[in-house]
Amino acid sequence: MPKRSSWILGAVIAIGTAAAVPLAQAQTSSASSSADDLKYRLSVIDAELADIRARLGATGGGATTSGSAAGGGLVVRLDRLEAELRQLTGQVEQLSFEQRRIGEEAARRFSDIEFRLTELEGGDISTIQPVEPLGGGSSQVASAGPEVSISERNELTRAIDDVKQGRFDQGEDRLQTFLTSYPGSPLRGEALYWMGESQFVRGAFQNAARSFLDGYNADRSAPVGPQSLYRLGVTLGRLGQFNEACLTLNEVRLQFPNGPEDILGAAADESRSLNCG
Repeated sequence: MPKRSSWILGAVIAIGTAAAVPLAQAQTSSASSSADDLKYRLSVIDAELADIRARLGATGGGATTSGSAAGGGLVVRLDRLEAELRQLTGQVEQLSFEQRRIGEEAARRFSDIEFRLTELEGGDISTIQPVEPLGGGSSQVASAGPEVSISERNELTRAIDDVKQGRFDQGEDRLQTFLTSYPGSPLRGEALYWMGESQFVRGAFQNAARSFLDGYNADRSAPVGPQSLYRLGVTLGRLGQFNEACLTLNEVRLQFPNGPEDILGAAADESRSLNCG
């Protein structure tokens, strides 16, 4: 009996471990809610298993009549937990499938945007690399990453201040210097976002779209991730790429269901202004 209980406990732990990261990254609010529900139910099962193990130890393997009765009750509970585990496993598999589908669909859309931008820029479309499915790459996993030095942060801050103060040429020069000097910086997405903002204000929409897209792909989990995606959608609209703009604006809520409400609201407003379906 203890061996059977240990197997179930191991299965619960395995399912919980497998579900924790992908379910936390689910691409819609309903999936996120389902993930939270699964985690709660798994925690309940875990607690029940701990109780069963304690009771099995207390009955001494069913040496007495009362112990046998208690053991029989525990077997019933174990059967119920096994059925619950089978149900949860099916739900985890379904959520994983939905996540993969959404990630692959989002990657296809961003590949289309990359293709269209490259065409507009007159570049070689044969060199375009496929976009990694969202939710399945290392870029989606939060990590400490390399530390940011004080000078690195200060240089970016000065460049951003230039853009905010309307010194666009100087700001873009500093941003470009930053990107060249710190190619692997965790702040790369933020630098590209502000590069895009400067280019957008100057009316360089094509360059701005490229900066927003590159910034978003550099680190989708960065604080400026939702803004980069939203501004990419706005910029595509300015370029007359209305279908791509609508798809991108729709992705804002799909990719960041719990994102900043002002960004989600702005994306929804922009979608309405473009008459997105």
